[in-house]
This record gives sequence, C-alpha cells and structure tokens, in this order.
Amino acid sequence: MKETHWRCNIKFFYLVSDNMRTSYILVSLILSVVLAEKYAMVFGTKDGWGNYSITSDPCRVYDDLIKAGIKPENIIYFTYTTDLTSKINPWPGKIFTDPADNTDGDWAQYGCFDHVDYTDKEINAKVFLGILSGDKDLVAKETGKEDPKVLAAGPDDTVFTYFIDHGNNDIICVGNDLVTSKQLMEALKTAHEKKLYGKWVWFMEACHSGSMFEDKLPEDMNIYVMTSSDAHHNAYMSNCPPNDKVAGKSIGACLSGLWDNSYLDYLEQNPDCTIGEIFDAVKADVAKTSSQNVCEWGDKTFRDFKVSEFFGELPSRYFRKESKPAASVVSLDEVPKHVAMWRAIRADKSEYAEALKAYQEEAFAAAKKEVEIMRLGSALMNEKAADKAFKTAAETYSADCVRDLTISLVKKCGHTLPLSDAANNMLRNICLPGLSVPNVDFNEICM
Repeated sequence: MKETHWRCNIKFFYLVSDNMRTSYILVSLILSVVLAEKYAMVFGTKDGWGNYSITSDPCRVYDDLIKAGIKPENIIYFTYTTDLTSKINPWPGKIFTDPADNTDGDWAQYGCFDHVDYTDKEINAKVFLGILSGDKDLVAKETGKEDPKVLAAGPDDTVFTYFIDHGNNDIICVGNDLVTSKQLMEALKTAHEKKLYGKWVWFMEACHSGSMFEDKLPEDMNIYVMTSSDAHHNAYMSNCPPNDKVAGKSIGACLSGLWDNSYLDYLEQNPDCTIGEIFDAVKADVAKTSSQNVCEWGDKTFRDFKVSEFFGELPSRYFRKESKPAASVVSLDEVPKHVAMWRAIRADKSEYAEALKAYQEEAFAAAKKEVEIMRLGSALMNEKAADKAFKTAAETYSADCVRDLTISLVKKCGHTLPLSDAANNMLRNICLPGLSVPNVDFNEICM
C-alpha cells in the first residue's frame, strides 16, 4: 500500500507539475498578448506641389491607422505640410487621393496634420536613420527636440512602417538627402540588435525600391517588406491630370501613387486579410496598368499573418463601398512634364504664357538630362554603342556602380530622381558585372 500510495503521489505530483507548467505558459502567453503593443511609422519625405501624393498618401495611411485603433502616441509621423496651405491648392486645408464630385474624400479632415512629429528641416537622412535605429540622442541633437520620438517598441511588439519618396538603383530620397541600401540595412540591424521590435512590416513606395532589399535583407530578422516596384523599374502615379478633379476643380497634380492607392483600397475593403492575400491582390492589380512589378522581401512566413496584427483593425468597409479603378497612370519620371503639359492645356489667355513657359522648362530639363546621359555614354564608348546602350536594357550589371554614377549625376549635373528608363539603360550598360565605376570628368559631361 505504501509503495502504491507513493507511486500515486509521484504520479499526482507530476500531474500537478505539468498542469502548473501548462498554466504558467498559458498565463505568460496571455500576458504577452495583453502587454504587446502596436507601433507605426509613416514617412512622406518629399516637399512641393509636384510631389502632392507624397503628402496625400501618408495622410491617408495615418488616418487609417488611427481608425484601426493604433494609439497616436505610438505613431511617428514624418512629413511635409506645405501642400495643405499652398497658394496652388484649390481646396486650402484639404488633401485628396481620388477624384470626386465633392470634397468628402478630404483626408485632412480626420486630423492627420495635427499629429506631425517631424517636418521641414527635420526631414533628412540623419533623423530618418536615427528614428529607425532608436537613437534618441542623435535625433535630439539634429532636431533640438528634448524628447524626440524614435522607434522604441519591445520584443513582443509589432511595428508597421509606410515610406514614400523617390528612388533609383540602391538609393532612396529623404528630404534633400540620399539614403543607400547599406545605410538602411545598418539601421534595421541596429534596431534588431537592440530588440526595438518583435515583428516589423514595411510597405515602401519608391522607384526601384526593391533594390533596397534584394539580396540584402536577411530572412531571420523578423522583418517583412512589400515594395511598390522591383529593383529595375520606376513606380507609377495615378489620378494624374486629366483625372485630378475634385468637386469641379483641377488639383493640377497626381493625387496618389498607383501601388499606394491599390493596397489602401484593398485593405479598407478587406480589413481581415492576410499579408499574403494583400500582396497577391495588389501585385496583380498594379500589373494591369504598369510594369513596376510589386515585390516582397524578408521573412515570407509573415504572409500568413493578418495585416491587422500590425496595422490595427479597420472597421469593415469603413471608408467606401467599392474601390475605384486606376486612371491617368503616369511613370514617376514623366510626371513633372505631364503635369506641366496639362497646366498649359487648361490655361486661359491670362495664364497661357506662364503655363507654356513652365512646360517648356520641364521639357528642357528632360532634354538636358537625356543629352547629358548620352554625353556620358559617348565619353566611355563609341557613339553607335552609346545609342544602343541608351535603348537596350542590360540584364546584369553592378548595382554599386550604377548607384555611384546616379549620385554623381544628381550632385554634379543637377539631375533629379527617378531617372528615366533610358537613362538607367545607359548606366547599367556602362556598369557591366565586374567593372568598377569609370573615371569620368563630369565637368565635361554636365551642361
């Protein structure tokens, strides 16, 4: 009896012990879920009426995040606000991503611009990278803020990040600065080492945005990225003139990014979707009207997670009954000339001369870039080879070489990003695999 009793006690002890262990694990999991927070960062880092969508789309994202339950104090909002009060704005104080017969689609009405954390001169590469790496001292030094907001989530928390600006091979713009993929990766790795997040989702809009992550972002950092384009293509804008009218007034700009509107429309219609579902749907949708090729990078197991785990839970079909098809789609490198042309087309007699002059200036700027690219090619190869290189894409090339030549064109010749497809053809044909950056006297190239 004693032996049997002893064995029963031991068995009971193990049973209690197992139950206690299970209970402890369950309690720990519950506490982890309860204590986990959702954080977000919204970056719209280019100013000017010609970059209208770089203000409108971030406002829409911010408003959606708030509607989805993300706490304002958990969101870092990094954007310009000048479009809101610009003299060009036909609807002062309002901002739109879609044409409409009325002004109900104004995103500013929900208060996004009341919560901007960084703007104007604070929008630069040092502050951007400092925020991502959680370097509060650096950001305080650069901005003068006593207690600046930087990434400071924990290992149990989720982070959603939306970024929009221009880009090219291996670089993105942040304000007037350029950020390379190496700099971005260093900031992400620092955040990972400091355990500033548990799981991190990025949605990035920029031409050639895939080049920032392709063969660079490890799969074991708990980061998933969807980019608006691959490493080789420019992104596109939508709702450009003549599809830019709101309540009868022409905005005179492209209202939104093609990819940005597509994913936001889908998410607002399908708030319970997974990351895999939104990626597949948006990739197919964008491919109908552009060649930009939406891509995904990093930890692909995130495809099974619901977007709401990062973005919050949007009220079902809260914003609109149905999404609107993309219209007036224009490649980003062609937007300035396209918008100026439509301004001239719409001009009355009192505005005609000024509008035509503005269009001529944009046409001249585009021609200057093209000629300088051809001068670069002709300096490094014979004219027939340069002509062919300008018209033919290279399948393989040195990304580092293309990046460095691009930066030189920006800094020395005054080129703006993104470059045209033909310009990128030339740079890639110059920068064939295994070749270093050629020694070029840009004083002889720039006009």
